[in-house]
Amino acid sequence: METAGGGAMDGAGLTAPGGEESPQLEELLRVNAELAAELRALRAGRTEVPRQGREPAARGIAQLWGERRALEDQLEETRAALAASQAGQEATQAALEDVQAHREGLERQNQEMTAEIVRLKTGMRGLMRRARGRLLERTGLFGAR
Repeated sequence: METAGGGAMDGAGLTAPGGEESPQLEELLRVNAELAAELRALRAGRTEVPRQGREPAARGIAQLWGERRALEDQLEETRAALAASQAGQEATQAALEDVQAHREGLERQNQEMTAEIVRLKTGMRGLMRRARGRLLERTGLFGAR
């Protein structure tokens, strides 16, 4: 019974100059030995069906072409989603700027109202207004509105 590495087909005994084998040569010899062992097993009837070879180049190219088209479609969908997201972000930014401007207006109005309240409460006029308000509350005239 023959073993891998024992026949003329497996490339045994071939070495690079200097007695050292290069990595490529080692790989080639290993693969060649495996194929030789598989051929011997097929001839001897130990294996019924040979292993499947690589797929034809045309089929591989067709698969790669299909994958490329699918990736192009996915890229276009991603670009469309990005454009929609950017448009939404721009709209959100514009709304945020509007809210900020409105808030600043409210803050100015609040400061003006605070200053007006302080003006109305302080001084002789403020004292007279408060006294008038208390008097109206006691007499019930203020609540009768």
